[in-house]
Amino acid sequence: MKYDRRIVPSIFTMLNLFFGFFAIINAVQGKFVTASWLILIAAVWDAMDGKIARLTNTFSEFGGQFDSITDVVSFGLAPAFLVYQVFLYKLGPVGLIISFFPLLFGAIRLARFNVNVEGCDEKENFTGLPIPAMAATLAAYVIFNYDLWEGLRYAHALIPLVLFLSFLMVSNVEYEALPKFTFKSGTRNSVLLSLLIIGLSTAVFLREKAMFPLVIGFVFYGFMKSALSQKEEVEEDEAFDVSLPD
Repeated sequence: MKYDRRIVPSIFTMLNLFFGFFAIINAVQGKFVTASWLILIAAVWDAMDGKIARLTNTFSEFGGQFDSITDVVSFGLAPAFLVYQVFLYKLGPVGLIISFFPLLFGAIRLARFNVNVEGCDEKENFTGLPIPAMAATLAAYVIFNYDLWEGLRYAHALIPLVLFLSFLMVSNVEYEALPKFTFKSGTRNSVLLSLLIIGLSTAVFLREKAMFPLVIGFVFYGFMKSALSQKEEVEEDEAFDVSLPD
């Protein structure tokens, strides 16, 4: 039987899907911390499949579509079900609708990305918060709370957090893509890679206490950077407005 190396990145995608599915099962069973960790593990596999596809030159349209469908499950359905089970079910129909937003806007985010993507080139940035980052933020929030207080001490903070993250996914806010794993791709990539290594090292050593501050910091950094950039563009447009007075 001839070996087809195109299956290699799909194996990582399948692992992503499995851990997302397993996270949902654990959320059903009330094992919220375990479900959150499984979502984060799924995000690790998701980060690797595209890198592997480019490294082995096995990128394909099928692989891209398979990855998007998988992301809807692991980073749309799984975190949506998690936040519903952990707290939002207490709000009745309102909680049901709010918990649906990560799945809905995540699916829209992926559909928009698939329509606009061109080829297999790695992107320097993304328009809208990537759905794995949204899922990782919600999962890390649950882990952070349970580690410090053995439950959701600030449970109602989930409501604005879910709404804010859902909005960011379909916004025009730009977020940095993962850097290339080399220090030979320019200063910008080297700085981003160094920050990534520092962040991952901090997460490894401090684990539960560090992950949520790190991911929410990433979320707000992209939001503030984009807001300031848009403000500067507006000020420049006003500065160069040479229209004649009436």
